[in-house]
Amino acid sequence: MAWAAIGTVIGVLPLVAIRGEIWIAATGQGWLVLIGLALVSHVFGQGAIAFALAHLPAAFSSVSLLVQPLLAALFAWVIFGEALGVVQGLGAVVILVGVRLAHLAVIADRAPPLRV
Repeated sequence: MAWAAIGTVIGVLPLVAIRGEIWIAATGQGWLVLIGLALVSHVFGQGAIAFALAHLPAAFSSVSLLVQPLLAALFAWVIFGEALGVVQGLGAVVILVGVRLAHLAVIADRAPPLRV
């Protein structure tokens, strides 16, 4: 995950330079936002994902990661008032059905064999 973050920085820096954007926080509040993002998304979020991947079946974990964009859309709707349309609603249903199917498959794999 650290290498992915470093690779993203390397990929984004040229775009920031071309657009003339500021890429270092200029105020104390800006630094607090960056530190908050680092702690919440990287330390807590990625740490929770790494913990889950070590303790859950890989098939279920990989499908469960699809819930992230769904939660991001819901938070954007609740916090920022962003509109969600029919396509987003259908996407949410597809994600939730897929996660449920993966969960059922994990449960079926853990079930003791039937004795006849």
